[in-house]
Amino acid sequence: MFLVLCSSNDYGAQWAFTGLQRLGLAPVELVTSEELAYSGFWEHRVGVASTSVRLTLPDGRTICSSSVSGVLNRLLSAPQELVNYARPIDRDYASQELSSFYLSWLSALPGKVINRPTPQGFCGRWRHTSEWALLAQQAGLPAPPFRQTTQHEPEQGYRSLAPQGVPVESVVVLGDQVFGAALPEDTLDACRRFAALAGDPLLGIDLFRANDGRWNFATATPYPELTRGGEALLTRLAQIFTEGERQ
Repeated sequence: MFLVLCSSNDYGAQWAFTGLQRLGLAPVELVTSEELAYSGFWEHRVGVASTSVRLTLPDGRTICSSSVSGVLNRLLSAPQELVNYARPIDRDYASQELSSFYLSWLSALPGKVINRPTPQGFCGRWRHTSEWALLAQQAGLPAPPFRQTTQHEPEQGYRSLAPQGVPVESVVVLGDQVFGAALPEDTLDACRRFAALAGDPLLGIDLFRANDGRWNFATATPYPELTRGGEALLTRLAQIFTEGERQ
């Protein structure tokens, strides 16, 4: 069994689910965060030698980790619908506990998981702009200077480095392949190195052309718009899952 985990408004993930079905990946199940929130049964076991999860969705489908071969993980957070049932004074605590539970059961999923959960994000690592810029420089991808002081709003650390009004091109890196915008080969190589340093198999990267003509890093995300990768991205995703199944 292969899973696509996403919210009901993640149209890119739903596009990928339909495309994977069309390419013959089977069985593949679309499971939304809303369905997970109201699942009627959960069993999550954590042991010294192994972990497992089993749950029953509202429509009666049963998901068991022992039958999972691959996962496209697009979950962003634990369901706020459940947190809202707690008293206002307890909601921060409830949110933290539910997030810990989600990180644990997502980590129990076997096979090829794209992307695995981390303490920095359910579907990969969400980094501060300064961290992204440092990785870009290490990968040989030019990035403009970033400065933030106590006088700036905290949101300043999560904005694109592209100057306002400058056109931005987007690519999606999956493993060692880059999909999306047609860019020079040296820029694509730098994007591959950047994704490898970031440690997420699936990564979106935005770039802009600077005054010197070079492509510069703007921002990155473990939650890219999948449709930008087109049919080639779907084909590679299906290959990764089937290759993992044969191992």
